[in-house]
Amino acid sequence: MSQPHQPGCACCTLPSLSMQLDALQHHNWTESLANLVRVAAERAKLALHQDAAIFHGGTIYTLQGGQPSRVEALGIAHGKVVSVGSLQQVETDMRAQPRAERIDLHGKTLLPGMIDPHMHILPSALYRNWINLSPFQGQVLRPGYNLDWVAEQLRGELASHGSHTASGAPRWLTGFGVDPSLISPWKEPDSHFLDGISAEVPIFLINASGHLGYANSAAVKLAGLDPKENGVTTESNVAKVLAVIPGLAAPHLLGKVQEILNDAAANGITTLFDAGLGAGLGPLEITLVRAFAQSPLAPVRIGAALYGNPDWLQEQWLQTYQLNHNKHDDDRFSVRALKLIADGSNQGLTGYQSEDYCCAAEHRVPGVSPRGLFNFEPPITFAAQLQRALNAGWPVLVHANGDQALDYVLASFELALFDKASEDGTLNPKLTLRSRIEHCSLLSDASIATMARLKLSPSFLIGHVGYWGQIFKTTILGRERAQMLDRCQSALQAGLRISLHSDHFVSPLGTLRMMEQAVTRVMEADPEQQPLNPAECLDRISALRAVTLDAAWQCHMDHIVGSLEPGKLADLAILEQDPLDPAVPAGSLRDIRVHQTWLAGKPVYHNPNTH
Repeated sequence: MSQPHQPGCACCTLPSLSMQLDALQHHNWTESLANLVRVAAERAKLALHQDAAIFHGGTIYTLQGGQPSRVEALGIAHGKVVSVGSLQQVETDMRAQPRAERIDLHGKTLLPGMIDPHMHILPSALYRNWINLSPFQGQVLRPGYNLDWVAEQLRGELASHGSHTASGAPRWLTGFGVDPSLISPWKEPDSHFLDGISAEVPIFLINASGHLGYANSAAVKLAGLDPKENGVTTESNVAKVLAVIPGLAAPHLLGKVQEILNDAAANGITTLFDAGLGAGLGPLEITLVRAFAQSPLAPVRIGAALYGNPDWLQEQWLQTYQLNHNKHDDDRFSVRALKLIADGSNQGLTGYQSEDYCCAAEHRVPGVSPRGLFNFEPPITFAAQLQRALNAGWPVLVHANGDQALDYVLASFELALFDKASEDGTLNPKLTLRSRIEHCSLLSDASIATMARLKLSPSFLIGHVGYWGQIFKTTILGRERAQMLDRCQSALQAGLRISLHSDHFVSPLGTLRMMEQAVTRVMEADPEQQPLNPAECLDRISALRAVTLDAAWQCHMDHIVGSLEPGKLADLAILEQDPLDPAVPAGSLRDIRVHQTWLAGKPVYHNPNTH
């Protein structure tokens, strides 16, 4: 059986959020969703007016075959790509669409709609209702991020909203995203710090890793915690605090879901892959996200891997859902895989390592060893759950951050994939499932070779390099071990297909930003802006594939999205600049503005600043 705690990151904190999402089980959320649809009627009309179009007059990348070749024109109709090539050829192929609108790009760049292959929709929506205490300002690190700034945000919120609700109950002050690892000097916002904000109003903050929480004395008392722990909470104590915080009303939560999907479209993203759906509310969570995705509200399509750490829940998914990876329909929602979480977060000091964290003595996580932890005890139980899913024909996404966790995971795949030899000499079908290692943070040469042999592919949270690279190098992992972080180029050279992801809420949505961080590998907290292991830098086309075609391949969606080819869905993004143009500085890819985003041949986002 897996251990009850789930520490470490966006993936790991999912089950503990069930109390905050509980209001959805006692509310007619379908009515709230219908109200949102009515409010969005005008936007829906905008998206529905377009039926066929011919794009020309700019740079058009189809990414057919993963190559950066350009075409002169692109024709779409009825939600799909009809023709690519010369303008004359496309016009000929589009003769059956006499009303097709001719759209002059005026020098802009059109490319396949981008894909974030690992993020979390409902937890991100929930935390958007909390005070944003993250180290991010848009797509960059916040200047002057320290505990004084955190205190200023909390005091400002307290002053504007008061200490009690209209009914007279204590008003909780809740904040999300505080990251002591990026505060200089590293210091936890414990109960002594938070009591300086208020000792009467209950205050609770969630660490950016999603594992740790920080409570003031009032919150400690209401949750029944031991005051000797100074308000620093882990695992079950985080759940105790969340259980006494009033949940977010269903209409408000659904509105936050809408914000996240709109933000994705504004970043040129047309597909989001929720890597842990069902962890908070089980089947209800899947029903809700499916309903949202299939409504006129959704400017993106949604794929999902179902959270399966508890063996009983995994069994429920395997019995309930039948996967069909080959459908060519415009499915706005689809279940594609199972998700297992092996360890925690390296920046949260809970990823499972082969040696102690460099800062373990100074920043020990309560209840966690200096090397982090593995979520299955004994580790062989992980292999059993993995084997059950693979034998049922399900691809498995496995979260593994620490190098020791990755070794355990790869050994488990070895057992699960080769539990019996192929009887007729054909390729073991389990090797064709495109199973993935999520985050896959610390990679040795041996691990890369094993992944290639087992036909496993990595999806990298590339913000580990850009946002946290400096602290990994100087404080958490040390100079030598930090060189193992997100080895994108080595993975490609070994023949692996890779993707880049945000793990949103852990880092901001932004595929162009992820491309930039993979191409430059600049440690953004480093005053000298030095790259971390520059030998692992990607070229631009490889980075683009990692958020388009190769990401689609990992999600079992490359037959419908990821490139612009006849018969595929017309998901596309139009940018003001060409991210593959060497004249555009590699360090400013995240600054390229998205002009429009189209989903299945219909415009779902227009940038008011580029029209």
